Amino acid sequence: MDLIDNSIIFYLVNNNPIHIRRLFKSLDLLQKNYLNKFPYPVVFGHEALPQHIIDEIRSKINTKTYFLDITFKLPDYSNQILCQIPEKFKGHWDENAFFSMGYRHMCRFFAGDIFNYNFFDNVNYFMRMDCDSYFIENIEDDLFRTMQEGEYLYGTTGIDRDMGYVIEGLPEFCKDYFGRDYNNDTVYNGMYKTHFELLDFKWFKVSRYKKLFDAIDQTGNIFIKRWGDAPIRYQGLSSLLVDKKILTLNIPYKHGGDL
Repeated sequence: MDLIDNSIIFYLVNNNPIHIRRLFKSLDLLQKNYLNKFPYPVVFGHEALPQHIIDEIRSKINTKTYFLDITFKLPDYSNQILCQIPEKFKGHWDENAFFSMGYRHMCRFFAGDIFNYNFFDNVNYFMRMDCDSYFIENIEDDLFRTMQEGEYLYGTTGIDRDMGYVIEGLPEFCKDYFGRDYNNDTVYNGMYKTHFELLDFKWFKVSRYKKLFDAIDQTGNIFIKRWGDAPIRYQGLSSLLVDKKILTLNIPYKHGGDL
């Protein structure tokens, strides 16, 4: 079966041993349950992965692989914004838990900064996988072809709810941004499960969603308040897309931890 041109699977990888171990398991299952039938290219965004890890990643899958160097840095915020950004954003579920700057850079990257990278200029469809995203059984259909034939703009495994303290002010910001176009049926703390998602990448690059991200980015609240990519995606698409443009998938998929 012909593949959909310029469509990719993407992982964002860091060199944490736990993440690398989970990534290797994810890739083993990806190869077995999807790439064997649909050998799409896989792209790995990373900050200075050592060569031996890159070589081992390449050995896991029998398709084209690309490695994109990403340097995370804060935007050129004013001092007024910079002085509000905590080095660690405390989690409320554990005295020792926190969201690192690296985590918040990841949120910003997937929320919208990814659409600024020239590397992706020719990408048509984009599948995001996390290091602990697992296709636990065979995927029968070409998910990119399903997106194309259904003329879908976004694909998801479903909606969840984020913690209230990490979306503080985000729904209100989006309601003000969209004005009369805001979808009042939007779940206040709703979020897409963005650890796996499918995007019509060209649409996202030029859509009003990208403009919403730019406006959010200027506030600094991804770093100050830990507004995440999952609720940002949900808030934006709830007001921009009708349901028939969103594909909800029921696939043998698991996220989180070791498998």
